[in-house]
Amino acid sequence: MKLGKAIIAAALAVATTCAFADALTDRAKQLLRDRQHKQAYDLLLPQEPARAGDPEFDYLLGIAALDAGDPERAIFALERVLAMQPNNHVARAEIARAYLAVGEREAARREFQTVREQSIPEDAKQTVDRYLSAIAAADVTQVQGYFEIGFGHDSNVNSATSDSRIALPGLGGIIATLDPGSTQEAAGFGALAGGVNITHKLSESFAVVGAASATAKIIPEAEEFNTAWIDGSVGGRWSVGKEAITLGVQGQTFSVDMDTYRQTAGLVAQWQHNFSERHQASLFAQASDLHYPTQSIRDVDRTVVGLAWGRALDGTYSPVIFLSGYIGEENPQSDGVPHLGHELAGVRLGGQVRIRTGLSLFANLSYEQREYGGVEPIFLVEREDEQADATVGVSYLLRPGTTLIAQYAHTDNSSNVAINDFDRKVFSVSLRFNF
Repeated sequence: MKLGKAIIAAALAVATTCAFADALTDRAKQLLRDRQHKQAYDLLLPQEPARAGDPEFDYLLGIAALDAGDPERAIFALERVLAMQPNNHVARAEIARAYLAVGEREAARREFQTVREQSIPEDAKQTVDRYLSAIAAADVTQVQGYFEIGFGHDSNVNSATSDSRIALPGLGGIIATLDPGSTQEAAGFGALAGGVNITHKLSESFAVVGAASATAKIIPEAEEFNTAWIDGSVGGRWSVGKEAITLGVQGQTFSVDMDTYRQTAGLVAQWQHNFSERHQASLFAQASDLHYPTQSIRDVDRTVVGLAWGRALDGTYSPVIFLSGYIGEENPQSDGVPHLGHELAGVRLGGQVRIRTGLSLFANLSYEQREYGGVEPIFLVEREDEQADATVGVSYLLRPGTTLIAQYAHTDNSSNVAINDFDRKVFSVSLRFNF
């Protein structure tokens, strides 16, 4: 009797689950027919842990995710469909659209061409041909850009010490009282940023690449600490199989209160190996000239070499992680000022996880150690700095191409030279538009 009851209970559970499954997929189909993609996605996503592997469910989830603005999730779901049904040409066409949405044009082209070679209706072939033509056109010249506007609060807009009185051993041990502008100052700020990246292919393996960006931080309460950055780079990239090599020149101008504070010009080289479309590693090197127009004695030659690794993982939260490490040095161009140069070493770690549709959490950690090359004439010590940075934030996709970002950043620069020892906390909210 007990065994019979158990069998009946199990049968009822299975029947109930199947009925729920049918109701779920039927409802999702209706929502998709009504073009309510976001509602269909929100209906299906919570069931993914239990239903992943069911081709019908995964196909509907993939379609809903793609049209709701989450192409990464669509790729994962449609990959599961194709693993079970490799001849499902409709799913293959949809995953091609998803690849295209995340910028993986080569993968999109491969999937569309596979579909094009099958026995599909003529109107479907024409649609695929339009996608292939668009990919071919984009492969010649690609332009991506962004504009961002935001505001926030900075606990230390001038990156200064919080101490108002500092001992000066090199000047007889006197205790100096710092000017208020030389000590930590907190203020609110506004921020503007924008940039563009251009890739122009000259052949299957060679492309010209260029980028330009500008950022401004406006501090109404302390305008003397307004800052602006202008960056630019241009170079060439060779790609063969899983390997890519980039060589280029880059420059930057950094201004404070509308006056040029530092100019940077140099060379950059990078070798990248693609283990897969979601897994890369690279070796990079930079050589730059840093020029201070009003303090030329501070001019240095800077070199940095390092390794970087990044991977996007499968799973419910679509985690992305990256890690890099580097070493380098800054050598003074003037004689007799070794304390203005230093050796450096650092490491960076970061990642992002998707919480739900359009909502992601991200975090970055970094640490850099700097050992200077001579005794500070005023403080009579060889300066040593240890800087730790931590950033946490949340991003929300309001609609395709528009993202709301809130983040908190903390910098702790520990130095044995009191005037260079500081702490900084920055909270900001921004709206980013991608095109």
